[in-house]
Amino acid sequence: MTVPEVVKAGASPSKVVPAIDGDTVGGIERHDTIGLEESNNADQTVLRPKGCFGARHTFALMAFLGLAAVYMLRVNLSVAIVSMINRTEPVEPVDLNSSFLCPVPVHTNATTIPSTGEFSWDSKTQGLILGCFFWGYIVTQLPGGLLAERFGGKYVFGLGVFFTGFFSLLMPIAARWNLTAFIVVRVLTGAAEGITIPSLNVMLSRWVPYSERSTIGAFVLAGMQFGTVISLPLSGYLCEVPFDNGWPLTFYVPGALAIIWFIFWVFLVYDGPDVHPRISDDENQYIVQSTGRKQGKQAENQKKLTIPWGSIFTSMPFWAIFVAHIGQCWGFYVLLTDLPTYMKTVLHFDLKSNSLLSALPYLAMWILSNVFSNIADALRTRKVINLQQTRKIFSSIGHLVPACALIGVVFTGCDRVSTIALITVAVGFNGAVYSGFNINHVDIAPNFAGILMGLTNSAGNICGFLAPYIVGEVVTNEGSLDQWNLIFYVSAGVYVAADLFYVIFASGEKQWWNEPKETQPEELTT
Repeated sequence: MTVPEVVKAGASPSKVVPAIDGDTVGGIERHDTIGLEESNNADQTVLRPKGCFGARHTFALMAFLGLAAVYMLRVNLSVAIVSMINRTEPVEPVDLNSSFLCPVPVHTNATTIPSTGEFSWDSKTQGLILGCFFWGYIVTQLPGGLLAERFGGKYVFGLGVFFTGFFSLLMPIAARWNLTAFIVVRVLTGAAEGITIPSLNVMLSRWVPYSERSTIGAFVLAGMQFGTVISLPLSGYLCEVPFDNGWPLTFYVPGALAIIWFIFWVFLVYDGPDVHPRISDDENQYIVQSTGRKQGKQAENQKKLTIPWGSIFTSMPFWAIFVAHIGQCWGFYVLLTDLPTYMKTVLHFDLKSNSLLSALPYLAMWILSNVFSNIADALRTRKVINLQQTRKIFSSIGHLVPACALIGVVFTGCDRVSTIALITVAVGFNGAVYSGFNINHVDIAPNFAGILMGLTNSAGNICGFLAPYIVGEVVTNEGSLDQWNLIFYVSAGVYVAADLFYVIFASGEKQWWNEPKETQPEELTT
């Protein structure tokens, strides 16, 4: 059998490594890739296709915009809820003797123009509302990866974005109906979005050549931060539009954009290069050979193997990613869901300033995630550090720097400039994890990358509803600096503990169970 060959990442065109033919695992298509440390013993190269923009770049751009759309729909409520709450009514008592409150700056109009929103929800109810999105989100993670592996990611990812937008359009109607309806629609929004990340992970493994994984992969995933950066100030602006109290527009506008995006996605993107009708032969060969995927009739004859669940759940490198993902998600969601509330109730920013400043940390994360990915790629290309060291170093940067910054926030107190600067550092440097554990799934088991992402992302996003719920339980006095400081201490501790576990047990090597042997049937039964 002829073994296709690919250019080794970071190597000269004359240095190549053989790609491994794909087969099927439990009806799931395998898409193997070759690591940096593997030998180069082939005698020909796969040349990069001519032109600066091809079908894979179209996929990357559309995937970037799709992630931006769903993240706009995820974070818009964090700003909208500030406008939705009626703060002219005392919804809960404040014990001035047990909590330190920051003084209201004399130049702000926070006390002269209180929020006159439509809903009188206390802090616990707000925590419930902000977190219920993740009830649905975590449930569909694993099914999303399995469906995309079996049937292709185009429509799994595309429909996930479409229905996230569709349910967003129903949010204002549900909120004005009753609280239960609002929570149900928000849960459905999370369920629709839950299938997007695992299915996209499968598409990345099929569309992105090994040598371009760092750059294209980082670009696509940066859509999450881009959507956050756009959504927070846009939501603040829309809340002040004198139409239907403003806040419903924060759901209508991004919801409509997601549906429009889906139309373009259907006509421009395909499951893989082998089924794309307009891709050039050179680009098709370049992608297929470098990802090790079979085409046409060869794909129909792929071997049937099942997923080695037992091996996955007894693998310490898998558990290292699992724990790191949970730690990162805890700190990330504490700030993502509750930062606008903190800015409003503790630091006393008005809504427009609040939304703009809340976006600043995620702008820093968007920029730094791309900076870190290029640094990581350069260090590996020059063989300064190996793959395992890369994952551990950048995961540590993404966990430990934010931990130190959150401890710093405790000591800055009511100093608004210093506090915002440290929060920006905390979120910005968290972007290093995209060159760390967040892509480690593909390193240890490229054949099951979508499934592993579904498992770890499900667990990590439990923090999506636990974080705002616990904040609501701890911060019983709205605006209490002491109670918020406890949240920051806990978040810093979670960051440190998760990183320590990852550094001890993580690996950059492909695990043996990535390629189950037909001669060992006990490993292949579920």
